[in-house]
Amino acid sequence: MRYIPFLILWSLLATAPLKAGEIAGRVTDAETQAPVANARVRVLNADPATKTDHRGRFVISGLNAGTYTLAISHIAYLPAQRTVSLTGTTDVLIELSPRTYPLEDFPVIAEPFGAGDIHRSPAYATVITRESFEGRETTLPDVLAEATGVHVKRLGGLGAFSTISLRGSSADQVEVYLDGVLLNAAFGGGVDLGNLPLAHVGQIEVYRGTGAGGNGLGGAVHVRTRRLQRRWRHGIRGSWGAFDTRLLSGVLAGERGHSDFLVVADYAQSDNDFGFLDDNGTEYNANDDVWSKRRNNNHRSVNLLGKWRRTLGENSGLSVHETMYWKVQGMPGISNNQSRNAQLDAFRTMTEVTYQNRALSNGMSTHQSVYVTHTRERFRDPGGEVGIGRQDNEYRTRTYGWRGRLQTVLLSRCNATAVVGLRREAYAPTARIRGVANFFDSRRWVFSARAGADVSLPGKSGVWSMGAEHRLVHSSFTGANPFDFSPLAPDSANTRNLTSVRTGVRLDLAPHLTFKANAGRVFRTPSFFELFGDRGGVVGNVNLRPEYGIAWDGGVRFSDGTNTLELAFFDHRYDDLIQFVHTSQATSRPVNIGRARVYGLEVSAQRRFGPRFSLSGNYTIQNARDRSAVPYLTSNVLPNRPPHALFVRATARKGRWTLAYDYSLEDGSFLDQANRRPLSVRQIHNAGVKVNTGLRLQIGLEAKNISSAQVADTWGYPLPGRAFFVSIRTK
Repeated sequence: MRYIPFLILWSLLATAPLKAGEIAGRVTDAETQAPVANARVRVLNADPATKTDHRGRFVISGLNAGTYTLAISHIAYLPAQRTVSLTGTTDVLIELSPRTYPLEDFPVIAEPFGAGDIHRSPAYATVITRESFEGRETTLPDVLAEATGVHVKRLGGLGAFSTISLRGSSADQVEVYLDGVLLNAAFGGGVDLGNLPLAHVGQIEVYRGTGAGGNGLGGAVHVRTRRLQRRWRHGIRGSWGAFDTRLLSGVLAGERGHSDFLVVADYAQSDNDFGFLDDNGTEYNANDDVWSKRRNNNHRSVNLLGKWRRTLGENSGLSVHETMYWKVQGMPGISNNQSRNAQLDAFRTMTEVTYQNRALSNGMSTHQSVYVTHTRERFRDPGGEVGIGRQDNEYRTRTYGWRGRLQTVLLSRCNATAVVGLRREAYAPTARIRGVANFFDSRRWVFSARAGADVSLPGKSGVWSMGAEHRLVHSSFTGANPFDFSPLAPDSANTRNLTSVRTGVRLDLAPHLTFKANAGRVFRTPSFFELFGDRGGVVGNVNLRPEYGIAWDGGVRFSDGTNTLELAFFDHRYDDLIQFVHTSQATSRPVNIGRARVYGLEVSAQRRFGPRFSLSGNYTIQNARDRSAVPYLTSNVLPNRPPHALFVRATARKGRWTLAYDYSLEDGSFLDQANRRPLSVRQIHNAGVKVNTGLRLQIGLEAKNISSAQVADTWGYPLPGRAFFVSIRTK
């Protein structure tokens, strides 16, 4: 009897699969035989996955005896597979062949840690590569307006003020990043996308909802500049067209020793004197409508992007990134109230120094950066044509920041990321005419800590993603307070502790078919203008609570390489909305008064008909309603949130010729909160043709707004009618 336990144990061991131990190996460069660090090694049709260390070595343990296929991937090398027969501890040597990218196709970010690409993450995201807009006569706001769930508000013309809305959010609720640096200013008002030149952009990522990508209440946009590469390249592109619009840009890239560099410069100029139907201020009387030209809408800008990187070892490097932007812009005034002399001058510079080590130990990598931004704007309105009274004001904003990121693989199935940052922003206004600045000198300190993890589900059935971020925000202003006599007078400082959380899942239902769902609670900190007001008719309120939102989405995505179809339902609910109300002291004061809800359905699709023809498009139907306690606003449609938005693009290629056609539609939007000023349906047709001459020269011709539809945007600003452009590009 005493042998029965041993017999049972022996029978279990005899019938159990033989544990073969582990697969150990080394990944090297096929040309130089140097070890390849941070390469991802995974077992096909099984759970185990890992990363190579700084010596190029990896170990996968806990496998049964049998035959396995290893898949090896790295951003700088062609993917490879190796079949291994495992009967004991096995050691393999894998060589990877370097991958060569053309500049326009080169990825601008490394592969997300533990994910094949952005679309494999739970987040609903749109990736816009440079290839999709290279050679087109377009701008960054126009490119973003073509993406699913995106609405761009603009004042009309090249370089005009433009902001973005995602899924019915406000511009302040969308975070915009340039190479990882947050561009949203503490002053508020949203990020002016018209100040970001498209010639510098390598890739754009639009994250809708609470998925990974940022902490924006409405979503996040990441703009990535062109990437450095170890080869020489140069090119020039120029174009000319309607309204005397002239664009000229050039790129120079190369390498010397252990250093790489990239320089991109561009110049843009336009009179922006397009025609529009002037109603003479009588919207409901068509008898006095006249055809007018847009005045004082001229634009000139010069932009410069410089990058330098030095390799410090096999897996580490130091890089410097510098951008500069100058702009002179006329301010034309609202609708028929055109100005003659109002002008806005802007200068912005951003410097970032980054150190990266891709192989610290045990698959860990780190990314450390410090950055400085400086923005100077001068608004001149000597005749009081645009603002209230004569103005000559200068606004300076300086930001200093540090970001540190650590990434690692835990237990071969969990990819963890931790990010810590410290940011200081100072805003200083100066008034040259009135002697009193419009706003207070303001300061803001932000300490942020974010942690996230992507966990591979059993059987390679998907990914579970989770994350949390805490921000400590301290805001203050200095200077005499003209409202000391009032009980509404703001304090001089405000401190908030804010925490947001999110989670998401991607399930692989079948080959090429996935299910995605996300949920989260995020916030928006009140801006300087809302907290401290100005010295005129607006009183700040430092007791403002941040705006909070609870959002979720869910849907399916099918993609087989030729056809793509994605459907997503979303529901965003906002609390403590900040709105301005009138007080008995004849001033306005922001208060938390209400709620809003935005829900809808997004559909996007793409179909390739062989190598010559492709068709893509997206449609969004949404219901954006004011749910505040204000009686005359409750249940109204939120302004500038079109319930229906459609975009379609068709592209045909034959030989050296490429033809393209775009159609966009927006309907059901209003200009005001009271819904008394509806916007008529907007339908825009664009078309273009490009030809490669075979002499490293590309010639293009584009027609925009072919039907010359007369449309208006934010605050009734007219947008350009029919326009033609011709371009020449050398490679």
